[in-house]
Amino acid sequence: MAVKFWNSFHECMLYIVIVVLIYNSGHSNGAQYLVGGEDYKWSIPLTNDFYTNWSSSHSFVVGDTLLFDYDPELHNLFQVSGREFKSCTADQAFNIYDGTVSVPLMEQGVFYYVCTILNYCSLGQKLMVAVDKSSPSPPPAAPPASPTPSPLL
Repeated sequence: MAVKFWNSFHECMLYIVIVVLIYNSGHSNGAQYLVGGEDYKWSIPLTNDFYTNWSSSHSFVVGDTLLFDYDPELHNLFQVSGREFKSCTADQAFNIYDGTVSVPLMEQGVFYYVCTILNYCSLGQKLMVAVDKSSPSPPPAAPPASPTPSPLL
């Protein structure tokens, strides 16, 4: 009887560990993305579509963070509307950042960022980010079957 109890206890503990692992895997703090990567960061790109290609090569979800690393004496960062993004203006910017900044992606949607120094935006220093809902959590694991009691001998 002690052996059956010991096995049941281990099965129960294993179930608890599996549930905790599944729960934690579905509730991460999100990924952090260095905008432009290590080589370019937030700067005037070599090609006009560099940031478009960079953004489309990633899947952003709620909870992720964009890290804009740049020298504030050479570049700036404005969060703007889609209209301002297309025209490379920032007359009614939603946010203005100063220097290296982490921007949390707190909701689903499309977000636009530009540099307004000289013609840098027209040269391609602008970023559009599409953010999806966070990945759905996996369904909880089914509880293990109850051990069938054995007759006492």
